[in-house]
Amino acid sequence: MSIIELIQIDKKYNEGRDNEVHALRGIDLMIEKGDSLAIMGVSGSGKSTLLNILGCLDKPTSGSYKLNDHNVAHKNASELAKIRNQTIGFVFQSFGLIESDTVYSNVKLPLLFSDKYKGKEVKNRVLDIIKQVGLEGNENKKVKDMSGGQQQRVAIARAMVNDPDIILADEPTSALDSNTSDEIMKVLLDLQKKEKTIIVVTHDINVAKKMDKIVSIQDGIII
Repeated sequence: MSIIELIQIDKKYNEGRDNEVHALRGIDLMIEKGDSLAIMGVSGSGKSTLLNILGCLDKPTSGSYKLNDHNVAHKNASELAKIRNQTIGFVFQSFGLIESDTVYSNVKLPLLFSDKYKGKEVKNRVLDIIKQVGLEGNENKKVKDMSGGQQQRVAIARAMVNDPDIILADEPTSALDSNTSDEIMKVLLDLQKKEKTIIVVTHDINVAKKMDKIVSIQDGIII
């Protein structure tokens, strides 16, 4: 069963102007529920634009994007925000954490904009996810006092806490050494065993090879 289906997705910036950029050109892509997929390409290839569209952070100029069998290509900003909160967890290259806050506060953040968990369920959910990523006992530790690998685990926990169907990770290991990179990839791929769909944008072929499928993009076209 496909969780994502892109049909003839185009994305143009500054459309109709002299400086128009045609970032994506007729992208067709189907991703099954529970897949793990790597997206590879050089800078300027369109992979970040593709990730932004997959994550409902941006909208295509034309084409169809079916997410859980609903066309979300031209939803408005508030509708896309709701879809992101309910369906997609994001892991960023630079972690994107509030470093002066605790692990607990960072992981809890997405639940402030959701009604999926209520009351005591919120605390139990946050503590359970922190345990799942191997950081039990660090709930009250400030993020700024943690290693890069630990910070990325916090970022993964934050992405997981709302129980999304899809985890989108943008260069999740680029700031880490090889051993820590392997540990982080294991955490992500353990999520796949729980029927989560994992999509990773990476320059690292060793990371890509850990995924079920690799998609290469060049000049806005899947090759």
